[in-house]
Amino acid sequence: MINNAIRYANERKQFKTAIANFGAIKHKLAEMAIKVYVSETASYRAGQNIDDLIEDLKANGMEDGAAKLKALEQFAIECAIMKVHGSETLDYVVDEGVQVYGGMGYSADAPMDRAYRDARINRIFEGTNEINRMLIVDMLLKRAMKGELDLMTPAMAVAKEIMSIPDFSSDEEEGVFVPEKKVLRNLKKAALMVAGAAVQKFMMTLSDEQEILMNVADMAIEIYAAESVLLRVEKLIGNKGEEAVALQKQIALVYLHEAVEKVASAGRAAVTSFAEGDELRGMLMGLKRFTKIDPMNCKDARRQIADAMIAENKYIF
Repeated sequence: MINNAIRYANERKQFKTAIANFGAIKHKLAEMAIKVYVSETASYRAGQNIDDLIEDLKANGMEDGAAKLKALEQFAIECAIMKVHGSETLDYVVDEGVQVYGGMGYSADAPMDRAYRDARINRIFEGTNEINRMLIVDMLLKRAMKGELDLMTPAMAVAKEIMSIPDFSSDEEEGVFVPEKKVLRNLKKAALMVAGAAVQKFMMTLSDEQEILMNVADMAIEIYAAESVLLRVEKLIGNKGEEAVALQKQIALVYLHEAVEKVASAGRAAVTSFAEGDELRGMLMGLKRFTKIDPMNCKDARRQIADAMIAENKYIF
């Protein structure tokens, strides 16, 4: 669908120029590519983790079928994340594809209308995206209750950190994405803060607070996706050098900036629905601290991504 949109944008003339030359169209094409690249990346990450665990379990004597079931169970949360992220990425891409085509996008004579209808079912079957969002949090909490995952210790550490003086020390790490990795760590703190406070507030009735569960799930989904693309591009830079994958780096950085905004928004929606007074002020202050990122010119980054695809007349990543 991205290929179709790029080709049409290069062919379609308005005001005596191809619509691919317009900034609004470039924004759309770049965002389509960014979301697909990130969703693909996170999918491969989850898939590789499952495959690796299957092989490890088999190497330790587990039968093939049992190893596969165990590995899929272990990464069920990531699978739920990918079901939501992948289907919503597809919806976004086909919807924007229709928009690039304009009136023709609505016509059966163009390729977008079939894609638009076909894409819609993916947010419904294999568990609706709402159910999968709630499952993400439910599975995390159940693992914590079984002692398989320690969520409360880091959540309590984050709650304590909110009351302390912010750390303004410079990072001593070296390598690619040092400040971005700090941003990711802080985003995880934001999610832990919100989830921990919600668990303490509602305890056994948290399952009834579906809106809050979906807020926390959205935070987790964006963190997983943003981390995945940073890891992929870091690996590419190590293999090919930074210059060779400059556009992929732009994709990762733009997505991270977008993820920060989404995590902040979902966090605010959650805490304002159950906290008040000093508690609410403290959590909003913590959320603000944990969702900071140095500004970048995302418009120019998107234009670079779009221009490279427009020149090749296809999705190039």
